[in-house]
Amino acid sequence: MELSEISKSEIEQEIQQSFEGLVEASKALDATRYFEFIDAERFVGLNADGTNWNSIVGLRELVEPGFNAVEKVESLIFTNVRISVIDLNTAILVNEYEQKILLKGGTHYKEAGGGTQVWSKASGKWLLVSISASSKP
Repeated sequence: MELSEISKSEIEQEIQQSFEGLVEASKALDATRYFEFIDAERFVGLNADGTNWNSIVGLRELVEPGFNAVEKVESLIFTNVRISVIDLNTAILVNEYEQKILLKGGTHYKEAGGGTQVWSKASGKWLLVSISASSKP
């Protein structure tokens, strides 16, 4: 069954809202809220260093200490976001970002990169089932 343009647009808006919630949780350094956007049962992904996250455990081991090491997110800007709707329950979001943070201890850190996110509505709400991350040199 083919999706109508109205259905695609509605799904894109729902994904955009979920993505914005994820971004706000990241800016707030709120790991609990961040993980509310991830399907803990189905999650797998690819870290920017080329290693797999074969479950939510690996992502938690990166995100939680990372958030705890940051004093403040000075800026987190997404310069290019595109959502591609696959079907009623699946969409892919690709993005490019730039981020400036202040680490505890006073060090300023700047990074940029991109990501691919697979969103699924199999559980009744849009959740991330996969993330692939990359870093710009």
